[in-house]
Amino acid sequence: MHRGSLMKWGAGVLILAALAALYLVPYAILVRQPAPRVTEIYFADRMTDAHRIIIEKYNALHAGRVRVVPVDFPNLEFSTNERKEILARSLRGEGDDIDLLAVDLIWTKRFARWCEPLGKYFSREELARIIPDALIGCYDEGELVAVPLDRVLGVLFYREDLLRKCRGGEEAIRGLQSQMTWPAFLGLKERLSWKGPFYVFPASDYEGFICIYVEILLGLRRDYFSAYGFNFDTPQGREALRLLVDLVQKHGATPAIVTSFTEAPSYEYFIRNDGLFLRGWTTYAKDFKDHPYDARKEGELRIAPIPHLPGGRPASLFGGWNLMIPQSCKNKQAVVDFVKFLLTSESQEILYTEGGYFPVVTSFYNDPASTAKYPEVEAIRELMRTGVHRPTDRSYTNNSKIMSHYFVLAIKKKISVEEAVAGATAAIGSDRTMVVAR
Repeated sequence: MHRGSLMKWGAGVLILAALAALYLVPYAILVRQPAPRVTEIYFADRMTDAHRIIIEKYNALHAGRVRVVPVDFPNLEFSTNERKEILARSLRGEGDDIDLLAVDLIWTKRFARWCEPLGKYFSREELARIIPDALIGCYDEGELVAVPLDRVLGVLFYREDLLRKCRGGEEAIRGLQSQMTWPAFLGLKERLSWKGPFYVFPASDYEGFICIYVEILLGLRRDYFSAYGFNFDTPQGREALRLLVDLVQKHGATPAIVTSFTEAPSYEYFIRNDGLFLRGWTTYAKDFKDHPYDARKEGELRIAPIPHLPGGRPASLFGGWNLMIPQSCKNKQAVVDFVKFLLTSESQEILYTEGGYFPVVTSFYNDPASTAKYPEVEAIRELMRTGVHRPTDRSYTNNSKIMSHYFVLAIKKKISVEEAVAGATAAIGSDRTMVVAR
């Protein structure tokens, strides 16, 4: 090869090397860079199949950018009171960080001091998609601090197979659907000659028991709390508690062991001992489908309205969960985006079909396609018309502790009904922040 050719060849190699460096060096730098950081959202709730399906859908849509991490509070391991205290400690900075929490709708005002105001994140049109009744309790001092996720209602369950075996059982089933009074309901115990547990409800010293008391109380007078506040030393206050005491102590309709039961143990006792009637929530059929106490027996459960006292009217207490974002959350906009995903019609339908929760969006109840798909929507609407709310007072959770302490003592026959309502009223009015010691 001639010297000139060699020089040209060498120059060509140098140019190719330079071009390679020009392209390969940036490529190498890009390859070595770490992948973009995925924003993680820690979401605390009881994780049902519905929750898992929705979270998986959201995570798939936002793969590589955002990932929702569930923080589970299983029904069988945490009572509502225990869950409340764990979340409160976390919000006070005593536990792991949580970016989104589902709170019992009556905890909202208590948790508002630690959580982000949400009004700036939701337009008027977005809020208009939510049924107005579900927004009750989402405000604190006029500021939107939560949005609803779902709703449940208190109902009476009965074992259809057991009732049909009783003489007069068919007539009893028809009567149950016609808004029965408590005296008529108790009359069934004698007419049916039922020897097992007749009516089971949780009566431990906790919020779930107070739900049942408030339900009966508001059946007597819808505006009780606006009229009397937390004064229970009234004719209605005494009548509501006397019914619960008499179910155990006078009529023998309810076994005394219920004073040791929160919801899940009361359900288990009811199923295992072939109880006839049970006070529960509309989500029961889905709550324990992965861990049934007895799937065959639970398949025989049917729903009826809760009885009401004479002079009152049917009342079913609203339960359910609101969503709140802690002020400490570092990715608020990402969390808001996930919250809005939870409120889509698709997500709300999944909460209904897989979790048994009643949706909080108006489309589920008003869209002809939805009502055609779910014929039971009209029955749900009818049940919701009897719905009543616990007071949204900021002091409610502390007052509830005092109420349950005194009222359970009455059911145990350690104090009278009169002493219980007077003691609870006095304790609530004394500005004490701690419930009296057990």
